[in-house]
Amino acid sequence: MFKRILVPVDLNEPDFSESAVEMAIREARLDQGEIHVMTVMPGFNSPLVAGYFDADAVEKAREAVKIQLKSFAANRLPADLPHSLSVHEGQPADRIIHQAEHMGADLIILTAHHRSHLQEVLLGSNASRVVERAACSVLILRGGKG
Repeated sequence: MFKRILVPVDLNEPDFSESAVEMAIREARLDQGEIHVMTVMPGFNSPLVAGYFDADAVEKAREAVKIQLKSFAANRLPADLPHSLSVHEGQPADRIIHQAEHMGADLIILTAHHRSHLQEVLLGSNASRVVERAACSVLILRGGKG
């Protein structure tokens, strides 16, 4: 049923995504699917932040995040399971939606933080934005191990 599964992870809280990765592995194994693990870097491309970093610093940060994502995947994904990785910059919900469309995802699996209603209204929720705008199925797992 789900051949292309997208799993967005926050590398600042890697254990928080454990349950999403485990669920993705189970789903991918059911239908010989593949998993795409992505992460979103802080917004170096925003005008406020961009003025403080030169292009070399941003590229070094991107390479460091790629290495961290490869390590995350190597420690959690079975070697025999088809998977791919990507690093993005920008607003997390926007980048998740874009990547899901780009890869033709059948399913997005992500974990959501427990926040108060006031925090949701003031800060917004990446998970709720993804659910509202995704063209594919979205599975939200509450909490995580982190």
